[in-house]
Amino acid sequence: MYRPACYREDDTETLFAMIRAQPFATLVSANAGDPLATHLPLLLGQDAAGAATLIGHMARGNRHWRALEHDQPLLAVFLGPHAYISPRWYRDEPDVPTWNYTAVHVRGRWRRCDDLESTRRILAASVEHFERAMGADWSLGELEESLVDKLEKGVVAFEIAVDTLEGVSKMSQDKRPADLRGAVEGLRRERGAGQQRQEVARTMDTIEDHRSGVNS
Repeated sequence: MYRPACYREDDTETLFAMIRAQPFATLVSANAGDPLATHLPLLLGQDAAGAATLIGHMARGNRHWRALEHDQPLLAVFLGPHAYISPRWYRDEPDVPTWNYTAVHVRGRWRRCDDLESTRRILAASVEHFERAMGADWSLGELEESLVDKLEKGVVAFEIAVDTLEGVSKMSQDKRPADLRGAVEGLRRERGAGQQRQEVARTMDTIEDHRSGVNS
């Protein structure tokens, strides 16, 4: 990951918060010259010793898991809010277009869960997490046991033992205050501005607020 000093994020708790906010990841591995990638939700957890893990599952029909060996290195990429920044929005200095974004790279080791108890635990944790985030309360317990058994047999659950985390938050920190404010306002004025752009604008606002606090 390219991480200029002004954009890099190394605080572990901040990186964990970024993962929790955007848990849909791209899981990447290299296998004998054949790179493989799978898009799937991954949740932060802890192993028995308290070390950080990612848990998830993929379809049994996905060839990706068959190519992985126990403790094989993997890369999980979590992409946060991102948006195009137009130079028309800058006020002080002319500049070129850019793209603002946040991202976390997690490197870890693959561990497949072969027992049904672990598989059900991971599936139940995933359902509970996303249902709770929606303010809902559906659970696997509402399905007939035969359907749950079928679900468990159709997926491969796994854990990834986390080794390292790298983060970047590129949000115009290198711009003058007037240009930063102009970009924030430009994002909010943009026709059809969606949730991604609004999230980027809110994040950039925190940078401006921090600068104001430091200088006050």
